Amino acid sequence: MVRQPRFWLMTALLGLSLGVDAKPFFDFDTYQIDAPFNISQQPISVDLSDHPGKEILLVGDRNGQSRLAMYAFDPNTSEYSLQFDIELSDAYFAYDMSERGDNDDTLEKASLYFLASDHVAKLDVAKQPSFTPIVEVSSIYINNRAQYLKRSNFIKDINNDKLDDVVLIDFTTLNVYLQLPDATFMQQQMAIEPTVEIFENSVSYTETPYYLVDMTFDGLKDLVLPAKGVLDVYPQNTRGSFNAKAINIALNPTISTINWWDARGADGKNLDQSNFIHRTIDDLRDVDNDGVADIIVRFTKSSGVLDKSNDYEVYLGEKQSQNIAYPLNASTAIKSEGTLAQLDFIDVDNDARQEVMASSFDISVSQVIQALLSGSVDQKVLIFSLDDELKYQQRFEDEVELKFSLSSGKSGAPVIQFADLDGDGSKELILSKDDNMLKIYPGRGKGRLLDKKYQSVSVRLPKDGVLLTSDDLNLDGKAELLVRYDSEDNDAKEHRQNRLLVLRVSE
Repeated sequence: MVRQPRFWLMTALLGLSLGVDAKPFFDFDTYQIDAPFNISQQPISVDLSDHPGKEILLVGDRNGQSRLAMYAFDPNTSEYSLQFDIELSDAYFAYDMSERGDNDDTLEKASLYFLASDHVAKLDVAKQPSFTPIVEVSSIYINNRAQYLKRSNFIKDINNDKLDDVVLIDFTTLNVYLQLPDATFMQQQMAIEPTVEIFENSVSYTETPYYLVDMTFDGLKDLVLPAKGVLDVYPQNTRGSFNAKAINIALNPTISTINWWDARGADGKNLDQSNFIHRTIDDLRDVDNDGVADIIVRFTKSSGVLDKSNDYEVYLGEKQSQNIAYPLNASTAIKSEGTLAQLDFIDVDNDARQEVMASSFDISVSQVIQALLSGSVDQKVLIFSLDDELKYQQRFEDEVELKFSLSSGKSGAPVIQFADLDGDGSKELILSKDDNMLKIYPGRGKGRLLDKKYQSVSVRLPKDGVLLTSDDLNLDGKAELLVRYDSEDNDAKEHRQNRLLVLRVSE
């Protein structure tokens, strides 16, 4: 017989320590869930049922069979209770959920969808949990026995009608499945092919990157495809479909759509890294809150394998009549002395402008040797914000440690997370301090971004910091921290792989 999960409320506060002259900003209550199987994926938090707040869905494995369990918070007992534990078919390899914010009350409930090779199914939890196929699809994913489940991005609300649509690319077209009020779907096929890489003994197919952004200022999301030195824009019409003919928006002609490490020369080999400059579109979003989409470009300059600069350029869009124009030269840039990676755009101070959080590494020869000897790499955490002249300026810097093992080949990523823990609209920065300690820099709003002093919170951290996530589970405007563990976090004394911790700021 399978042992039933245990859960309890740990009412004692977590251990706290503070930066110099700091005060305790937050007290935490901790809830622990012990699932009836080893958790293998990030927890899925979504409001599916009549229980207050969001439910937590856990995906894992028991005796070689994938499982799906759902937990809901009971305010009467102050516990997370198991609602169901069911088999998850290995035909499903990806999931996604409705596009809605925590404060969106126009939809009664969100929906959770699972993707198979030939259909999309919706999880129904109203009575007995079941998977209901909603639309047959075609995609490049031919996989009838998935080894794991991943979060994907195939659910969209294309025409802003509060109905969930599906977008998937196959080997010849981009398929748009528009949901109609009667729950049927209207399909449109766009002549957009996947990215194909041909190697000596194999062929690789990957999804061509696309964006759904209003580029024509009519309130409708348009389909945008980056190309070499140009954006191809397929305007959306009032029927919810896209025009077959694209509008071309000129860019700097050196901007590409292929990452430098994927680019090949005429001989089929990788680029010579001794001397090259490469620009690749990384994102398309409105960073300065002027209603016009801006382009983020990764700029790489290489003079050798260990002599690279990896900066980011921002090209601010300008409205011209009903179209957008972009400058040939970057409007501003995000730079560091090291090599930038893990660029995230986040509105930290709730002013609708996008701050940038980036990680920076020193990959010099001396640093590589030191890293091999110590098994760790210093990683800088940098935050940039726009000044009055719309130039990104560095505003914050701290350091975390990335660890790796030459024997196992695995690395232990640090915790780097933004979350609004107290509901004041400004996000806190959460970093790992060591194996069992978090540093929390409180958000201080427009003009200051973060407090200079931090609070240390003692909690058992996973070796892989990406296993710590955040979400507003009870929809009160305050984010909770969710901590799960991997097989590397088990030891002789304690099995943690089936454990999930929920940390909530005390009232």
